[in-house]
Amino acid sequence: MEAKTMELSALAIRVARTPGLGMLPQVTSQVLRLVDNPNASPRQIGALIERDAGLTSKLLKTANSAYYGAPSKIKTVSQAISVMGLSAVRSVVVGQAYQQMTSVRGASKRFDRLVFWQHSLATATAARMLAKLKGWRDPEEAFLVGLLHDAGRLVMDRFLANELDQAISLSLTRVISLSDAEREVLGYTHVEVGDLLAEQWNLPESVRIPLRRHHEDVSFEECPLGCIVHAANVLAHQAGFALGAPVLYELPFTVRQTLGIPETQYEGLKQATVQEVVKVQEALRI
Repeated sequence: MEAKTMELSALAIRVARTPGLGMLPQVTSQVLRLVDNPNASPRQIGALIERDAGLTSKLLKTANSAYYGAPSKIKTVSQAISVMGLSAVRSVVVGQAYQQMTSVRGASKRFDRLVFWQHSLATATAARMLAKLKGWRDPEEAFLVGLLHDAGRLVMDRFLANELDQAISLSLTRVISLSDAEREVLGYTHVEVGDLLAEQWNLPESVRIPLRRHHEDVSFEECPLGCIVHAANVLAHQAGFALGAPVLYELPFTVRQTLGIPETQYEGLKQATVQEVVKVQEALRI
């Protein structure tokens, strides 16, 4: 295997120069900045979203879904923001842009983008569910980190397709995780590549840090969202939304202990993940 076929520094330049990858859509970027700005009002955010007809339609459809259970039909973006909350609106805005990226055919012969999207959505859904169980202050932020946790593989599919194919073959042949196979082939993994993408997208550190740490055996106290998304990733694999063999994915001791997930509850969480994914797919009209 050739190590470091493309150095991360060179990859970062290619990502930055690629339209539709190195930059989020303008409205998406502006919405993210406003949501993270404590001085911005819901009215300002709504006015910005209304500039994009596709995004407006997606938000209204989501707000009117059974998932949110609005008592009457939501007809305006302002009403949607009121029903969903700003953090959930952020998830929908980023989710739409991200889904559009995953729908573009890559160069890899073995990487299935539909399976990838389903796994990403399942991890996001499980992360939100675990965050609520743990009493985390912003379950929607957990959803966002879960959704983007493997984003680096989209870059690999675009620029490192041969190496990604080698890693997939290696993981299946030797029955090792795809992340371990990536490191053997490239000298780095989708985590480092994903951080390049997160930097280009100007995502806040509150999102970037757990994205960098979602494969670590990290405690909830040390990195709450990293711990939650690690567990959510495992749940998604074991619930059948797998990138590779689910048998490879087990919760590390630190993650399980600090999240406080008893064995008796774990099987139920896997089943709940499947059920919640169906609801989220309906809410997002996927």
